[in-house]
Amino acid sequence: MKKIILTLVIVLGISQFAKAQIDIGAGIALWGDMGIEVKADFPVTEEISISPSIDYFFEDYPGASITSLVFNVDGHYNFEVGEGFVAYPILGINYWNYSINFDDELYDDFGGTSGGDVGLNAGGGATYALSDSMKLYAEVKFMRSDVGLSAGILFGL
Repeated sequence: MKKIILTLVIVLGISQFAKAQIDIGAGIALWGDMGIEVKADFPVTEEISISPSIDYFFEDYPGASITSLVFNVDGHYNFEVGEGFVAYPILGINYWNYSINFDDELYDDFGGTSGGDVGLNAGGGATYALSDSMKLYAEVKFMRSDVGLSAGILFGL
């Protein structure tokens, strides 16, 4: 009897997760410079979701170019605050990878450098449903002693 109940609970849990809508989309990210962001949102429960994202930045300076990739995995606790409007605090982890290439003759001895670092994310965000399968999102995050903004659109799968 215990095995039947356990199996029933697992099947019901999986079916509830399968009914949940996964959102995938893209937007812009502002962390001093403008970049592009690819983002997803996976519901875990009705209130909690996991949201991975990748931000790409390309900065051009006289004599050097810098590229940065930021990989984020954030947790959201969703509060419905109005019709189609959801707000959430953000807590997560990130990995930042950068590459600097020197183009100027003055820096020929250096060639370039690269590196990476792990950090924490904290902030808040909101979504606004335009339809059943399309949402706008906006987020403010504190990461690596800096405050950044991101905004874009998510499509439900």
